[in-house]
Amino acid sequence: MFGFLKKKKDENLNVLSQMDGREIKYVTRRVRDEDGNVKENIFGKSGRIVVIDGEIRVMCGETDVFRSKVEESSYYMLLSGDGITVSGVNLLTNEKMDIIVYYTYYRK
Repeated sequence: MFGFLKKKKDENLNVLSQMDGREIKYVTRRVRDEDGNVKENIFGKSGRIVVIDGEIRVMCGETDVFRSKVEESSYYMLLSGDGITVSGVNLLTNEKMDIIVYYTYYRK
């Protein structure tokens, strides 16, 4: 009867499973200036994105640069498939952030 709700949940689990454990090349943060223009600043380089205990964690080097609860975040794959966009409250700074995580690409 409510099959459309189940499909949406399955899609979210699919996105989470695809991004979990991926190595990242760099992370950018979207920042709006007072004129409303959007700029992207590099937030971190070379690390990993993981989902642990209901949290999305982005680690660059040995430190966490972004942590957010899965149920309080929105996330979606880039159309190119090269990364993911995550929007949510960063638990490290208690600030709402929009970040873009670009995966490291290896040829097979």
